[in-house]
Amino acid sequence: MANTQLITRCRHLLATALLLLSGAGVVCAQQWHTTIELSHPAEISLPLEVSDLLLVNNTVAHPDLPTGAFYTLMAAAETLEGSDYLPSVLETSQNTSGSLYRKQLLSNTQADSLLTLYQSQALLVLNQLIVHPSTEGFPTDNDTYYACMQAIAAAHWTLFFRSNESGALHTRTLMYADTLYWESEALSQSAAVEALPDADIASSEMCVYVGEHMAQRLMPTMETADRYLYDLGKDDPGMQYFARKQWQQAIDAWSQPQRNARLTAYAMANCAVAYEILGDPGAAYAACGSALSVLDNLRSADDRQQAVNIRYYQTQLRKRME
Repeated sequence: MANTQLITRCRHLLATALLLLSGAGVVCAQQWHTTIELSHPAEISLPLEVSDLLLVNNTVAHPDLPTGAFYTLMAAAETLEGSDYLPSVLETSQNTSGSLYRKQLLSNTQADSLLTLYQSQALLVLNQLIVHPSTEGFPTDNDTYYACMQAIAAAHWTLFFRSNESGALHTRTLMYADTLYWESEALSQSAAVEALPDADIASSEMCVYVGEHMAQRLMPTMETADRYLYDLGKDDPGMQYFARKQWQQAIDAWSQPQRNARLTAYAMANCAVAYEILGDPGAAYAACGSALSVLDNLRSADDRQQAVNIRYYQTQLRKRME
């Protein structure tokens, strides 16, 4: 089960619920709105004990872009500096093949030697980097000229890291391909082409982009998500605690008996949001279930719609639990 970390920004704006309008055009439920920051696990996860990460050049330099691998590795290192990793770069290529299109992968023995020599816990090895820029253009129906440059990149990486338990060396192959585009439109062909970046500049930007993308795959991603809490009245102590970021006290207050069944369901739904902020999506899911068990016994159209909304929230929680 993924451990989803939640950070909340306490920005509470009173808003009418956009979830259901009655036939008379009156909003049937009122809610408070807030946003939370969700941290999702990295696409590529390394053992928690890995911090020192050595980025290794193992490419044959492209004759038209001899510093391309350096740009890629430095961009990856700079991006990783904002993470839990401590990156360093081995700029000198370990590749002796001389062929741009033939990969020469590091052996486990070579990787183990580099890990020991540089006292690193993992290697991210760039084995091949191919970048191809091209330009095309054509006249438009508006008596102008359209020009486009594209830079196509393909990269091959190997990730080496040791198992903390056995000390065995693990490897993972990573490949990436993408294209960047630049466009311009002018009254003449020469003006449109001149507005595009130079081919060397476009290739260099593509190399930087490849490095940043690779580093981002090793880092958690953040998502801003909307959350809504039911307004139980101006004297609701739960909302007062919530506004002061006292999440557990808010849960305790909302868990007390309410004036009627509908408010009981709303209070349980509010508890779910507070549980999620506390980092307990399982308890949040269960609180949604408690709210639904009450709403399912109520008969109004609004009650049925609120049950649909809470079930949707449950699906979001289940995905994060999985």
